[in-house]
Amino acid sequence: MNKILLATTALVATAGFAAADVTLSGSAEMGLKDTGAFGSSVEFHHDLDVRFTLSGETDNGLTFGATIDLDEVSNGIGAGSGPHAVFISGSFGTLTLGDTDGAFDWAMQEVGIGSAIADDHTTHVGFNFNNGLDTSNDGQVLRYDNTFGDISVAVSAELDDGGSDDALGLGVKYNAALGGVDLGLGLGYQDNGVVDGWGVSVDANFANGLRAIVNYSDDGSIDHTALGLGYTSGALTVSANYGEFSTGVDGHGLAVNYDLGGATVQFGYGSENRNTGDASWSLGLAMSF
Repeated sequence: MNKILLATTALVATAGFAAADVTLSGSAEMGLKDTGAFGSSVEFHHDLDVRFTLSGETDNGLTFGATIDLDEVSNGIGAGSGPHAVFISGSFGTLTLGDTDGAFDWAMQEVGIGSAIADDHTTHVGFNFNNGLDTSNDGQVLRYDNTFGDISVAVSAELDDGGSDDALGLGVKYNAALGGVDLGLGLGYQDNGVVDGWGVSVDANFANGLRAIVNYSDDGSIDHTALGLGYTSGALTVSANYGEFSTGVDGHGLAVNYDLGGATVQFGYGSENRNTGDASWSLGLAMSF
C-alpha cells in the first residue's frame, strides 16, 4: 500500500502543481446482523470502503482537492464509486462541488451518536438525515461556506436537470464554549420549487461526557422532531435516539461502542412502528486504516 501511495504522490507532484498530496484511507466491518430483531434471520455482515483524498496548493496560496469513496463490497471491485466531491479554498471561503451536503443538511446536526456496522440505530423510519432535498435533481450540489469567528454560513445550489426547479439552500451555524458546555446551533433553509423547508438543531457536549442533540424541521406539510442522547466514558460510548414525523411514523435507535484503538466493537439496534414494528440489530467489529 505504501509503495502505491508513494508512486501516486510522485505522479501528482510532477504534474506542475506547487504542492500536491494523495492519501489513502479505508475502513472494514465484520460481524452479525439480524433484520428480524432477535428472530431467525441472523446473517453474516462484512463491508469494505476505500477513500482517496487528493489535496494541493497553488503558488498564490489557494488550496484545492477532491475526495472519492470506493465501496468494493456494494458495487463490486472496480464497478462503481461512492460519494465524491472537489473543492477549492482560500481566504474567500470554500467552494465544493459534487456529492456533498447542501446548506440545509450542512447546518443541521443529526441525532445519531456513535456507530453500528449495519447502521441500525440510524436506519429506522423515524430518523431524518436532513438530506432529502439534496437529491431533487442530479445530486450535484455546489456549496459555498465560510467561517467568521464562532459563526459559519453556507449557501448551496443544485441546478435543474430537466423538468424540475433549482434547489437552493441557506445555512448558518454558531459554535461556542459556554461554562463547560460546547454548544452548537444550526439553522437551515432550502427550497426546490416543490418543498419550502426549514430546520433548526441544538447540539450540547457537556464536560462530564454527556451529549444531547435536538433537531426540528418543517417542509410546509410534514414536520419532524428528533432527540439524541449519548454518554462517553473512556473507550465506551452509549447512545439512544428517537424521531417522529407528524404523519405518525416514528422510531428509535440504540448504539453501544467500545474503542479498542484503531478498531471498535459496535452494537446497534433500531425499531419502528411501521409494518407492525420492524426492528433490526447488528454486532461486530469496525476497523479503520
